[in-house]
Amino acid sequence: MANTRITATHSHDDGVNAWRMTRIAPSSTLIGQIDAYCDYWESTGGFTVRRELPHAEGVLIVNLGPPIMITAGNGARLTLAAGEAFVAGAHLLPALSHSDGTQAGMHVFLPLATLRRLLGVPMDGLLNRVARLDDLLGPGARRLGQRLSEARDVAGRAAFLDDALAQRLAAMPALDRQQRHALEALRHRPGDDIAAIARDIGWSRKHFAARVRDAVGVGPRCFRRLLRFQRLIARIGGEGGASDWADLALDAGYCDQSHMIREFREFSGLTPQLYRARSLPDGGGLIEA
Repeated sequence: MANTRITATHSHDDGVNAWRMTRIAPSSTLIGQIDAYCDYWESTGGFTVRRELPHAEGVLIVNLGPPIMITAGNGARLTLAAGEAFVAGAHLLPALSHSDGTQAGMHVFLPLATLRRLLGVPMDGLLNRVARLDDLLGPGARRLGQRLSEARDVAGRAAFLDDALAQRLAAMPALDRQQRHALEALRHRPGDDIAAIARDIGWSRKHFAARVRDAVGVGPRCFRRLLRFQRLIARIGGEGGASDWADLALDAGYCDQSHMIREFREFSGLTPQLYRARSLPDGGGLIEA
């Protein structure tokens, strides 16, 4: 793997908490289907639980360290040993990740529509849920964790993920053209009327909503709200943070500051100020109190 595929590295060590996260671009054949990989390691003495906020993307993580436990938005818990992988669908409530303070693994960042294609199941069945990859794809999925565990370095792990994901995607049918168009319109044309987008595609509003839920797990309006919340989180975590909440709300697409705060509480259980106070430096995530 050429060095150019490593797009960012974040590390932190304050004597109590330490972590290292390396973000890697997928191979050129996966561009547009896989957003990135993150190879991570951490040892934390100050906390053992993170709060994971709702967002509009899929989650695929392979655990390469001690056992971890995930509490999904629906309250169900899943424990994963080293070498096991899990996926998460769209969440409308926070999830929690628990560890003994030491974690290692590979995180695949991918659109929910790509996760739907990889799994071959409608994504509304995974709303607010997490699931073992082998429970959905069979025992053969365990080979993913085994091969990643055997890889000598981050380059080897990324190369194996490239091959495994490319093979799986090639074997699975793509979303139909109209379904892909619907998702692109919702993502990139936030001001367009949903009924008008449905008419342009040639679908009834009801059928439009059903096809969006199949691909991402939630309906069109909810998907847009998750996209907006995701933009807001990115802006809050951006360089220098936010000094004017009202301006930040308008920039992210909210009507006003009070609208932003209501939705922030709904999706995260926190105020924006408390979110910022609990956020760890250098991409370390959000501490659960």
